[in-house]
Amino acid sequence: MLGPSRRNAIVAAVSIFLFISLWLGRDQLENTSIGTSIGNKINTFQGVTSKRPAEVDLFLEQVFSVDKPRKHEYPALKYMCDNTVWRPELKDVYIHCVYMFAGMTSIVSQIKVCLKMATETGSNILLPSMPLRDSKVLQEFNLNNADKYLPYDQWFDADHLTEVMGRVCPQIKILRPDQVGPGKIAIKNKWDIDIGKAPGYHQFTSHFWTGRPFKEFFDDQFDELVAKAPKDSLAPPGITQIDIASLFLLFKITDDPTHRDLKLWNEFSLLIRYLKGVRTVAIKLLDEIPRPFYGVHFRVENDTIWSSLETQLSRDLDALDQAWEQFRDDVVVSSGPPKKPPVYLACGDEAAMKKFIEEGEKRGWEVTHKWDLARKHSDQTVVAQIDALAFDFQGAVDQGVMLEASFFLGISGSAFSSTTANARDVTGRYRGSSFTNVVDENARNHLFNDGDASSYACCL
Repeated sequence: MLGPSRRNAIVAAVSIFLFISLWLGRDQLENTSIGTSIGNKINTFQGVTSKRPAEVDLFLEQVFSVDKPRKHEYPALKYMCDNTVWRPELKDVYIHCVYMFAGMTSIVSQIKVCLKMATETGSNILLPSMPLRDSKVLQEFNLNNADKYLPYDQWFDADHLTEVMGRVCPQIKILRPDQVGPGKIAIKNKWDIDIGKAPGYHQFTSHFWTGRPFKEFFDDQFDELVAKAPKDSLAPPGITQIDIASLFLLFKITDDPTHRDLKLWNEFSLLIRYLKGVRTVAIKLLDEIPRPFYGVHFRVENDTIWSSLETQLSRDLDALDQAWEQFRDDVVVSSGPPKKPPVYLACGDEAAMKKFIEEGEKRGWEVTHKWDLARKHSDQTVVAQIDALAFDFQGAVDQGVMLEASFFLGISGSAFSSTTANARDVTGRYRGSSFTNVVDENARNHLFNDGDASSYACCL
């Protein structure tokens, strides 16, 4: 176990890392269980038709469907597991990833780091717990507040993760924290591995890639731990738990020239399925909003480190006008002139949304948001369902809706914006602005370079 002084030092380091990072920088889908909003169907809005890429449909099904999603083959994950060197010494070794925190999409990325560690090394997984940040004071990540830590199955659908891993990569075993301890599965050793010991590692920087594999470092550290351990500690039955910091942006995913890492990374995204409360609300909102619609991430809440409300508002409205002028031919109009689609606003500040709605109306944009759509829904409990969600889970609802937008605007320094833009592209990576890319394969994204996080492009 880590001592208090060392634990606090790592927490502080990771906090600084995240802050600096913020500043600096799929198979064909035939049909889905999500409802009329999603799938290989043509969506209609006032005589207008449009269609999202199949990769987005796949993401929506695996991550957001209310009912159990269809079985996806996960070919990249299967390839990884089929080609991993499975050391017999690791058959009872469980990686326990720690120091994961911040906003929802940042935590999703850190879970993917954890999954990469396990699959690359051939280790098992003890599901982690993460702190839920304060929904009012967003800068309060609750790192040192044990009462705010929630186990994985209170963040995401643990059954989905274990089912897919058991089917596609059965070599890796997954345990929940309540399955280990006295009277349960015994823990014979609790060890930790310090990422800071990796040769050439510099704090706050992305490090591991195919030319500098994490597995080599892990195997060396594990062998040292075994060599130092009392021999009698290795004999009793039970598992060995290894605590390791699942650091944000640790892997350089796009540095692999074969793109296998990227394909695996994209499939990890499909493994991290939101809880039913989030999924249900997202799908109800998608059923309510007409097609096509544009999406804007208006990042002006009280923890903002990005441009001011006025700056974001002005440029977002200008970009909406440009998107309409440049891409109105995306849709087929059956009769009459095309009409500007509604705009879905992802924002948690009520006063800011009101300002956007008023200014958007002056330019002919009808702006809506999750609460507005919820009030219009036939299920009058949807508003209460949204209000019952913590801020970060409300953000997950927004992400589900944004994936279906015909055009998406966000900011490059936001993990939410970047993650959403990644998922909307057939490559799983934001390829740059659709305003300037001649061919974007219908990704239809534009991220303003605001608070640019330099490592997001490779490593988020």
